[in-house]
Amino acid sequence: MSENLEELSEEYKIIVRDLMKVYKRGQKEVIALRGIDFEVNAGEFLSIIGPSGSGKSTLLKMLGALDRPTAGVILYDGHSVTTLDDRRSMLYRRQKVGFVWQIGNLVPGLNALKNVILPMKLAGAPSRQSNDRAMMLLEQLGLGPRINHKPNQLSGGENQRVAICVALANNPELLLGDEITGELDSETTEIVMEALKDINKEFGTTVINVTHNPKVAEYADRVLRIRDGLIEGQKHILYGDITEIDAKGRMVIPETVRRLAGLGKRVVLRATSDGLLISPLDTSGKNGNNNNETETN
Repeated sequence: MSENLEELSEEYKIIVRDLMKVYKRGQKEVIALRGIDFEVNAGEFLSIIGPSGSGKSTLLKMLGALDRPTAGVILYDGHSVTTLDDRRSMLYRRQKVGFVWQIGNLVPGLNALKNVILPMKLAGAPSRQSNDRAMMLLEQLGLGPRINHKPNQLSGGENQRVAICVALANNPELLLGDEITGELDSETTEIVMEALKDINKEFGTTVINVTHNPKVAEYADRVLRIRDGLIEGQKHILYGDITEIDAKGRMVIPETVRRLAGLGKRVVLRATSDGLLISPLDTSGKNGNNNNETETN
């Protein structure tokens, strides 16, 4: 089975297919993403939720062209993000993407207004236009009375709302948030997430926010759950459930597949003309008649 990604790109703003990322730590390999597939509509607010180490932040960096995958593809408006060189990656981030991090990306010595003006100034926007847009964004997020305050004079929630304004300064089509409420209390978290939701609706900005907090995830139109580098409950679009084989020939089989196939810690492998058959180890010696075989081609 194959897909026409060109046709799909006419329907979706972002298409992710078979995305994998393997990091090398000395002689060891750390598999961060194991084959991710999903799509995002223009103007959608998507939450990606998962525990620490699940691969969600790695995925966000790929979407923002801050890192390259080991395999797979990300299409944005039909154009590949994963094949951009350094210069084009920089232009993509500058022209298309805004970032909001857990620790606000604010310049300590500048007040709120100047922090929001800064990215527009770096992009060469006229001073009056930059000032007007910065004022509009800060007012939109309820920060009008705080425009002359520096980051150390603002609360955590106010800093994060200023950071959202900074991310929106150059009018990006895509806003990426990485645990933006991770350091905030529940009341402040609600204020920040309501502001993000308002921005999504008011400006039509596509928002992808990664979090470990289920309550934060609920602010989105849709939630994807990621664990151990895989989206839970999702089959690979082209091949069904997928896995990978590391440098030592070890195969990682997703937990859901192991459970459905009744696989334990040891299995029997049989090479056939149709592919590789994987079946549970039958201690009774009747493995050849086992019906719980998993076939991979």
